[in-house]
Amino acid sequence: MHGRRLRLVPVLAALGVAVAACGDGDSGGGAASSSAAPRMSAAAPAPSAGCVRNPPVLPGHAVTIDVPQASITVDDPGTGERRAPAMRPTAVGQAKLFTNTLQVSQVAGEQPSGGNRDVTLPLTSQPSCADPLDVYLFFDAPSSTDTALTTALEPEAGQVGRVRLAPTGEVRSFTIAAPAGVSAEAQGAFEQALLQTFLRLVPVPAEPVGTGATWTATRKIRADSNLTQTMKVTLAGTPERPELSATVDEEPDDSLFRVPGSDRTLTIESFTSAGKGTATIDPARAFPVDGGVQLEGGRTLAGDDAARKLTQKTGSIYRFDPK
Repeated sequence: MHGRRLRLVPVLAALGVAVAACGDGDSGGGAASSSAAPRMSAAAPAPSAGCVRNPPVLPGHAVTIDVPQASITVDDPGTGERRAPAMRPTAVGQAKLFTNTLQVSQVAGEQPSGGNRDVTLPLTSQPSCADPLDVYLFFDAPSSTDTALTTALEPEAGQVGRVRLAPTGEVRSFTIAAPAGVSAEAQGAFEQALLQTFLRLVPVPAEPVGTGATWTATRKIRADSNLTQTMKVTLAGTPERPELSATVDEEPDDSLFRVPGSDRTLTIESFTSAGKGTATIDPARAFPVDGGVQLEGGRTLAGDDAARKLTQKTGSIYRFDPK
């Protein structure tokens, strides 16, 4: 399985069909990873370990998920010394990745349903010595404010994953394996926490820029509905230690919503998804030292019955905190 379609939140029954709750923010949808093989885990490297010369071998049932890349255009090259703030990790990074997805849904004339789901993934990243853009991830025990989900995520502790980075700081793809004993729901939550983050990492340009530079990153996301994501980014720090601020807007390319698991479609009557983000970047580490993106929005979907429109309030957050 390669390049699978994932949804960021559980499926909701509404309008008489199964409707993805927040699928527009994904690269796709589908079940969690293939059936788990025997458990594979490895101890996380020490913060001073540097790159890894003999990377861990991931299980044969590991799944690679592609992430759509952004097109970046420099709008203003900034002032002072200009350098390309390209990512080239050489050091171990540690972080707690906090993610939260909001969905509150309501069919006309009925009570609303839904709420938040959060997942925190403590992780350590270590680049390969052979290729610094080939990075291995070591996960500690994930957690959630939902105690049942925390329990379900326990098999993920000690898991190892892998990401392929672009020099822009974007994730090109990530590879993970479902551990023995994990439920499909918990594995889906684990994968989706990573996906919602990797789809919205704030990128840097490949060309030289100086302080105050601005650029626009445009990403096409093909999922249950086709989206164009636009980030307007400003460099507040220096190219050696970029401090980024961004505004983010996501808009559908057309009015078509594809109902997951069926050949049915709905009409998008209204759609909003916008927010802001920040990132402090150390080019020697795979992920931001701190920062994240928060989006808020909503949409209205209509089917054959005009009296039963589905209105959804949506939102998502990812944030890198010190581990």
